[in-house]
Amino acid sequence: MRLIFIIALSFFVIYGINFFDIAVLDYNIKTIAITAVSIIVLRLLYSVFAKFMKVFLFVVIFLPIVGLIIYYIYSYMTGNPIELFDFGSFIQGTQWF
Repeated sequence: MRLIFIIALSFFVIYGINFFDIAVLDYNIKTIAITAVSIIVLRLLYSVFAKFMKVFLFVVIFLPIVGLIIYYIYSYMTGNPIELFDFGSFIQGTQWF
């Protein structure tokens, strides 16, 4: 059933490419097969990148926020002052560029 759906979608993709004058494609076995394979590859890439983006968002957004919350709670409990990132030392280190 999925293969029939992909082949039907290939016809619609070829029709859309012809309708918007992107390219002139014929309805033959070769173009339909190439379009079907490209649809399958795009679906696989989408699933891989969707899973990768979930991991990326977890690592880049969630973990730093949890780390900052733990750091603020630790600083509050121990009485140590909160030390933020010093941009002056960062700019000094990059002036040789």
